[in-house]
Amino acid sequence: MRPLGRGPQLNLSSLWDEEVRQTGPLILYSAFTGALAGLLVALLNALLRWLSELAGLFFGYLAPQPPGEGGLAQAFTGPVLWPLAFLLPLLFGLTSFLGTGQGLSALLRYAREGRPAPRLAHPRAVVGGVLQLALYSPMGREGPFGVLGLWLGSTLDRRFPRLGGGLAFAGLAAGLGASLHAPVAGALLATEILYRSLLLEARALTPALIGALAGFAVYGAWYGYTPLLPFAVQVGLEALPAGAVAGLLAAGLATLWMEGARLLEARLRPLAFPWRHGLMGLALALALLFLPEALGNGLGWVAVATTPLLPTMATFYLLGAKLLLVVLASGVRAYGGPFTPALALGGLLGALLAHLPGPFALPPEALALAGGAALLAGVARAPFAAAVLAAEWGGYATLPLVLPAVLLAYVLTPAHDPEEGLREDGAKPEANPSETPPQKGPLPPGPEASGERETPPG
Repeated sequence: MRPLGRGPQLNLSSLWDEEVRQTGPLILYSAFTGALAGLLVALLNALLRWLSELAGLFFGYLAPQPPGEGGLAQAFTGPVLWPLAFLLPLLFGLTSFLGTGQGLSALLRYAREGRPAPRLAHPRAVVGGVLQLALYSPMGREGPFGVLGLWLGSTLDRRFPRLGGGLAFAGLAAGLGASLHAPVAGALLATEILYRSLLLEARALTPALIGALAGFAVYGAWYGYTPLLPFAVQVGLEALPAGAVAGLLAAGLATLWMEGARLLEARLRPLAFPWRHGLMGLALALALLFLPEALGNGLGWVAVATTPLLPTMATFYLLGAKLLLVVLASGVRAYGGPFTPALALGGLLGALLAHLPGPFALPPEALALAGGAALLAGVARAPFAAAVLAAEWGGYATLPLVLPAVLLAYVLTPAHDPEEGLREDGAKPEANPSETPPQKGPLPPGPEASGERETPPG
């Protein structure tokens, strides 16, 4: 019988030293990657704002910016000659050649599987997304911002292979956190969009958190650290029923969006990519002439909708118009991300509920946060990121309202596969070369593979 305390012993000191040797460089390089990504995203945002101002001067409309980045100033004079608005279909058709047809989810798959993306896929996605956003696209800037961060991180991962990966997550999280003015939510979002059943990988979450914080520290030096929608409100447990109703309605709205986009994409698949994007430009041209408030990302109008300045019916019409444009943009696979549209649509939904009498007699800012977070959770399949985003924007006192909305929307919104259209388009020999599918073979086994079916569009 072996005496107690004898035999093979676990050398905790050597294990600690090995862990430090592996983790220390990853932390340092993640901070460097995030800071550099924050600087590049800040420069890209300056370019986006400059292009947006040029488009606004030419077409006669400058959409309002969210309060956290430029205030609510808007300008509308209309085009000098109304036929000028119909240059938008031509411009959108031309920008379709600049992008690749592969959004953030497709490029993220390459990084996760350790495969190189197609040549020039990242810069083309960035350029195409920025140009379409400057031309009033309803999609979100987190698309090109996230791709830029992912591109930087993937490049550094290949340059420093001894770190074992993770810098791609740091760059992606920095881009997402900067675009949303919410670094912790950006880090969670960067990891949640990969995995199914709320599975988070610590190897990805650690560099993502460090990169997002470092990136927002640099980005905020130019554009401020204020939340995009600074709705600091407090609610109590009496808000739980209202949160549940908001979650149910958000799930219904997310289902309309996803299913509508899927059906529309199936109908438009015979058309070449430039024609599809030209159709999107035509819809934006009509909106410019008849309802310019529906143009742009819409976060500025969420802030206005929480005030008495926007009547109930006007909020309803704006919500419907934004939904139609977002469904069309998703159906034609316009460049940009789906997260800002989800926040805008959900925010307008919450503001509309606040205008109704009865159990929704809560601060409109709180309901707007709950609606936006709930729709984000359903569309992005990211409940943790959605709840944390609401807390970063409005404070933790909003959680009694936000949590039931987020959980119900996440559970009740059907999962979707954003890569389905890419694979089907690529299966046709006559498919447009700009729509090369990210993967033709079967997905590898493991949680990463199954999680792709819940990766958000973008």
